[in-house]
Amino acid sequence: MPEAVTVPRKRGLWQRMLEFDSRHPLLWDCFPIFLYVIGGCLGLVAVAVSDFAIQYPTLQAILVVMFLVPTIWRRRHPFAALLSQFVPLGIMIPLGLSTDESAGFIGAAGAVAFTVVLYNLVLRRPLKLLWWAAVVSLLPTVVDWAVNYDLSLGSFLANVVSSAFYFGFIVAIAMLVRTRREFLASARDQAAHTAVAEERTRIAREMHDIIGHNLAVINALADGGAYAATAAPEKAKEALEAIGRTSREALGELRRVLSVLKAEDGDEAELAPQPGLAELGGLVERVREAGLPVTVRTSGERWGLSENQQLAVFRTVQESLTNVFKHATGIKSAEVSLEYRENGLAVTVVNSGDRVDGAGTARGLAGLAERAAAFGGTMVAGPEAFGGWRVALWLPRNGEERR
Repeated sequence: MPEAVTVPRKRGLWQRMLEFDSRHPLLWDCFPIFLYVIGGCLGLVAVAVSDFAIQYPTLQAILVVMFLVPTIWRRRHPFAALLSQFVPLGIMIPLGLSTDESAGFIGAAGAVAFTVVLYNLVLRRPLKLLWWAAVVSLLPTVVDWAVNYDLSLGSFLANVVSSAFYFGFIVAIAMLVRTRREFLASARDQAAHTAVAEERTRIAREMHDIIGHNLAVINALADGGAYAATAAPEKAKEALEAIGRTSREALGELRRVLSVLKAEDGDEAELAPQPGLAELGGLVERVREAGLPVTVRTSGERWGLSENQQLAVFRTVQESLTNVFKHATGIKSAEVSLEYRENGLAVTVVNSGDRVDGAGTARGLAGLAERAAAFGGTMVAGPEAFGGWRVALWLPRNGEERR
């Protein structure tokens, strides 16, 4: 039977938008302003054709800017951006511009700013802030109703209740998106934990096979050698040689399993020491020879690391550079930085290539995080804001290996 061909899924509009956001975050932050400018230009054309008089045109332009400019910081400081709307509202309401038909440009700007800021507040901040956001959002509406409308039940329902409904609608949409993001993040974390558990199971199984088989062989050879020591000394020598050979093979296999090595260097000596910082130069040279430009930067006063800590650093750099070959496209290069600080060592590996989506579960990165956690450190990896990928390892200076 012919093998099934897996057709890669096409990236959807939402995925393309996220990729554009990661490459050009500032442009995405300014996107609501671009939309408003386009709509405002069309509105100005309509005003010019209809010869409609606009009151306080300069003031209205200033108020539009005061509404829209704070939306640039809506993702980093959404609550502050929401509070900033009090300033233009404090000018609009006393002048009666909230009820003036010629102030439609200000109303549109306020609606755009309120929508995107509240959406990001619900999406990115603790939900307990929603109560304060509700007060901040509905207070100007109540003040506007009391100042510029007749104090009747009908006007109250038309203004305050409609604003409350719009507030709830935005919150509901943002909560749906937030719930989906949290679900996907939980699924990724679960996949990473599953990958770690599977790797531990595999290591335990391989160690059982290696130790059980080789120790049984060594035990049998030792018994035979002890018996032959008096009857046939030459046979005892052969038994000792076989014990040494079997021991070396078992030691080599155990080292490969315990270091989660994928046996890429098959011609390496069996008793070669675990790689450390001294071997980073050779690793970088091999990567350069393979065609990937790599820059290495070291700063700070060096202090001693244990062999296992050096192994964790080496494996982090090795896995990161290997992933550049596997999962990056286009023009790519890498930079390795080792910063010795008083309280620890910070290692970062950054590449400039575009990441290929759908590369599978990050099993290698999960293993690196386990190595860092063994010394009380951390390892985080993720896309850069302007493209590329970044892996950051932190090992505290006083971190002791957890067993």
